[in-house]
Amino acid sequence: MAESTVKLYVLPGSHPCDAVEAALVLKGIAYRRVDLLPIVPVLAGPFLYGGGTVPGMRIGRERVVGSRAIMRRLDALAAEPPLLPAPGDPAREQVLEAERWGDEVLQAVPRRLIDAAFLRDPASIEGYAGDAKLPVPRPVLRASLPLTARAMALKNRASDSSARADLLALPGLLDRVDGWIGEGLLGGARPNAADLQIGGAIRLLASIGDVAPLLAGRLCARLAGYFPPLAGSVPAGALPAAWLAPVAGALLSDGASSGG
Repeated sequence: MAESTVKLYVLPGSHPCDAVEAALVLKGIAYRRVDLLPIVPVLAGPFLYGGGTVPGMRIGRERVVGSRAIMRRLDALAAEPPLLPAPGDPAREQVLEAERWGDEVLQAVPRRLIDAAFLRDPASIEGYAGDAKLPVPRPVLRASLPLTARAMALKNRASDSSARADLLALPGLLDRVDGWIGEGLLGGARPNAADLQIGGAIRLLASIGDVAPLLAGRLCARLAGYFPPLAGSVPAGALPAAWLAPVAGALLSDGASSGG
């Protein structure tokens, strides 16, 4: 398939976009990536690829929106290597359920946490753009970062209260991923669709300096290895220590209980 035939529309640093891009690379499907500014999907996405969010894809005149829909379409475009177990394999429905959970439950957590961090350290947003080809000069981009941080938080419904709730819920979410890895559903030599869906979220969490220690020693941290290193990071100290203390305390308590 010609490279110009497949276009992937992304926001730099978006973990669902990274999941789809990793799947394209895994399957060896040539594509052209189109980097968008945060407000563009809402304004122009319906005209560009048929939706107001990312990732979006155009295959010739066909339009596909959303990471799970795109994953299914990629399996139809290139059967090998498959992103799902074969039909009839009991693991197929389990992988689909894990992928759904990663999309509908886990996906928003790192997004809200990083938005809360960006509000306090908007300059760190630039690092996540990496080598993206954006339609504005970097000095203009830098000047707009505080406004961008506020717009992203508003769009993603990120707030201090949501971030604190997400931090408290995070250990339980990570336990679930660790359980799937322990069962052999995730974390294999070749990633499946759920590995990529969840792994992108884990990698983004690991880029937040205050959150990364919560992943230390966990099985789920290995899922980030399906991706290249993330260009950006938020230095530790962006999130208030008072938000992190209850989570760290709970982890220490769990560790003591399991060890005793």
